[in-house]
Amino acid sequence: MMQMKALRAMVIAIAVATPFAAQSQEVDYDRLIAEWAKGRGEIVTPSAQKAALKAAAEGFSTKAISAGLNHEAADKIALAITDAGYVVAKPHGVTAKWSTGEYTFAWEDSGQFEAISKALEPELIYASLDRFPSIIVVVEPVPPVDYVTEINGETVTSVEKGVYRVDPGDVVVRVTRPTHPDCLWKGTLETGAKQQVDCKL
Repeated sequence: MMQMKALRAMVIAIAVATPFAAQSQEVDYDRLIAEWAKGRGEIVTPSAQKAALKAAAEGFSTKAISAGLNHEAADKIALAITDAGYVVAKPHGVTAKWSTGEYTFAWEDSGQFEAISKALEPELIYASLDRFPSIIVVVEPVPPVDYVTEINGETVTSVEKGVYRVDPGDVVVRVTRPTHPDCLWKGTLETGAKQQVDCKL
């Protein structure tokens, strides 16, 4: 009898706890970007990641303030997004963590949880990355991959056929290989543009 009561109590506890667990919104922005890039076989340059996070943070702030979140809370969460930090929203409140700090805020009304959870959806960062221009760097001959690829002065991972997401604007691609002249490309790329850079080294 005692076992039946204990089992019934456990089932009730799970039934009560599960909806709250399912409702929580947990976002790790560094991991989101890494998974997005891996799923597409692309590489997001450091400056593109920074620009995408900034755009996502601005989009979040606009939605959050419209939903009635106070400016301090919105700014702290936006800071965590910009810093590729971690944000978790639960029915009772939200916690934001970034490289130099942490902020916890209790909802002022029940409607804020749903609105803020929606504003934290991964689509915000995905949309920013999808809009960014891409550069395809093709080096011949390969293998070996014994060359260095730089985009706007940043060294990026070199692969046999590298597809790189960059932020819009002026772009400089430089590929260097020992005992060969540098392969250099300069241009201006707008949102959504694609550019192939062929290097025979």
